[in-house]
Amino acid sequence: MTDGARDGTRGTVATWVLVTLAAAALLGSLGFAFKTRMEERREYQELASMGHRIRALRAAADSCRNHLAVAHARFLDFDERVDSLRRDVLRYEELDSRGVPRERYDEYLSRFDGYNDSVVAWQERARTLEADETACRELISEHNVLGDSLRRRLEESRGGG
Repeated sequence: MTDGARDGTRGTVATWVLVTLAAAALLGSLGFAFKTRMEERREYQELASMGHRIRALRAAADSCRNHLAVAHARFLDFDERVDSLRRDVLRYEELDSRGVPRERYDEYLSRFDGYNDSVVAWQERARTLEADETACRELISEHNVLGDSLRRRLEESRGGG
């Protein structure tokens, strides 16, 4: 083989190596860009999902607060009725220092039984209201934790953290 033929072969090989390296670099860049784009898309989907969850939690927390306001008002009304029954029972017991007069005893027992029944109902309502308040606090706490997490992620994705 002559020197000229070898130079031509070297030129062809060098071109082939350059083209191969350029193609590899291009494919590497495309691969990196694709990976970066997929990571950005995944991040966006996670943030969007968190946003949807926060809105759902906000709606649930608002609904819970509204329910609690109504339940609390009803509880206070019932509490007033129980207090009224208690005052009625005390008035019967204060009619005479020796106890409830015999002629009023049946009325007294009826009021006393009504009061005792209402105390049991009052206790159940108080437990239910307390459980509802706990559930609402948990919803609000979950909303706040998720909101803080979303805020941090958004700051990080903007380069602020």
